[in-house]
Amino acid sequence: MSNKHTNGILVVDINDRRIVGLNRKFIEMWDFSSRIISSQDENLALEVAAMKLEEPLKFITQVEQLYINIELEIHDIIKLKDGRIFERHSLPQYLESKSVARLWMFRDITQEMYWKNLPTKHNNKILYVPGLIPMKRFNKQEMIINRLL
Repeated sequence: MSNKHTNGILVVDINDRRIVGLNRKFIEMWDFSSRIISSQDENLALEVAAMKLEEPLKFITQVEQLYINIELEIHDIIKLKDGRIFERHSLPQYLESKSVARLWMFRDITQEMYWKNLPTKHNNKILYVPGLIPMKRFNKQEMIINRLL
């Protein structure tokens, strides 16, 4: 069982672009098959991941730029076609001052972004979310229910 706050982690050898490490959360987040995992082929993994994204070309281009400019780090947000939103962070890994791998970390921030953008989505109306505000604080005269949509 994985913790919802765990990052999905991937480590790629920069010399041959082979996947050398990953965790279960990463596999779950990206829904990668055992074929992709056992191949250790980052290009195959990128191709499959890109098909799940709203902006696949931008994703691939950014990844390629990071391997050209290995010292660069990235911290951004990527949106998936299924509505999920991932925070992405990547940085080079060094061994004896030589860059040997790239670490990729992904965190699912879909719910966080939903709650952050909720007032905007509903024109800043005050919403009642069951369970968030105990009902016993209000009596029938005090309760006003506005139609949201």
